[in-house]
Amino acid sequence: MHGDLVAKSESQLNLLVKYFVHGVLFSVIGIVLSFVWLAILIVLVVLGSFIGLLIGFVVLFFFIGGLNSMLTGFIWHVSIKTDWKTILLHGFVLSIAFIVVHIPSLVINLAVPSIITVVVLFVVYAFVDGFVGRRIAGMWQELETPYETVEEADYET
Repeated sequence: MHGDLVAKSESQLNLLVKYFVHGVLFSVIGIVLSFVWLAILIVLVVLGSFIGLLIGFVVLFFFIGGLNSMLTGFIWHVSIKTDWKTILLHGFVLSIAFIVVHIPSLVINLAVPSIITVVVLFVVYAFVDGFVGRRIAGMWQELETPYETVEEADYET
């Protein structure tokens, strides 16, 4: 009985660490990719005006969906569908989800602007972003068995 409790707490701790790592890596790599995307966006807007802007957002969704798919495979050891339509939709859905879940952090940063607030929110949102990223990626997970759920796959790794 005691061994089951210890194993379960270690499993939950492992899950929290994975969410945190997923969120931190997504944020750090995302910052680098945002500079690359910004350079591409500027070129596209200069060359194509509004059409360039639209293409720029498509590129952004590819970056976001591709990054999350890669991190999910690396951290969670699960296979995510990676055809171009899936990556595009994955990036779009994840972008919308991140916008929604980050509204409280924007309000808190406006209400209490300080470096401490930024650091605390970064740590808290590392868990949130990892959780959201994993759950969104789970929508396109290639399952081992037809009845396996995302939660079961998380606890198996």
